[in-house]
Amino acid sequence: MTPLSNQFIWQINEAELPALLAKLRTPEQKSSTLALPKSYEPAVKASGLAKAWNDYLIDVYSPDKSILVLPVTGEMSRSGSWGNFGNEFYIRQLKAAATDPDIKGVVLKFNTGGGTADSTPAFAQAVADFKKAKPIIASVASCYSAGYYVASQCNEIYIENQAASGVGSIGTLIIYEGWAQFLKDQGIDMRIIRAKKSQDKARANWIEELSPESEADLQATCDACQREFEGAVKRGRAGKIKSDEVFTGKTYNADQALSLGLVDYKGDLLAATKRALQLAA
Repeated sequence: MTPLSNQFIWQINEAELPALLAKLRTPEQKSSTLALPKSYEPAVKASGLAKAWNDYLIDVYSPDKSILVLPVTGEMSRSGSWGNFGNEFYIRQLKAAATDPDIKGVVLKFNTGGGTADSTPAFAQAVADFKKAKPIIASVASCYSAGYYVASQCNEIYIENQAASGVGSIGTLIIYEGWAQFLKDQGIDMRIIRAKKSQDKARANWIEELSPESEADLQATCDACQREFEGAVKRGRAGKIKSDEVFTGKTYNADQALSLGLVDYKGDLLAATKRALQLAA
């Protein structure tokens, strides 16, 4: 997981700018968040937004109408972006599914490299809470870092039987980007003026040299997030993890993950759905 990143610099080919600008100007491209299809608007009025979303996701993804499939794809974050659901969305949908008599269980369908530390513990806790009421299975292709944090709280984890499948990256890092030396070399005098009583405001930034104190603060945050991450995995996979080597941030293929207790079975979404139904019986 990445608890803090300073800046992302996007490199765009100038030849693509006209097409990119045209897309951004069209009404359907103004929002980066996913929208419920209009055909489900009557369901929203009849039973509420969360129920309507769950009905839609069942219709689109699930092999069985009584099992909710939540796709966890791309970069994970609190609110989501550019076509990805956010962690708060998943939490809401799980809470709705827990009390919905039409839903017998859930499958979380993972294809993610991970995401931010912010809100991941809350998502994982929502999975653990749901598990007390109904079965929840993880179906994974790629499931790394924050994705595995959440998947580890499921009843069981199924991994697709292919060479490209993988799990792990149980580790935490902070990406700090410092441009102070570059600015100095370019002869650019760039400064931050703080109010007299704001001497500690934004001390870790890309303009100024990172002080030993600020680096120590970042290190402490990173270590705290790692302890939180590791503790959650150990609780969720209690009695299954075979070695502490999995907590170094390394990634593993399907066979390695099975041997180390990171996953339970090889299988696809259909197999995970059948298992959820079996546990619900």
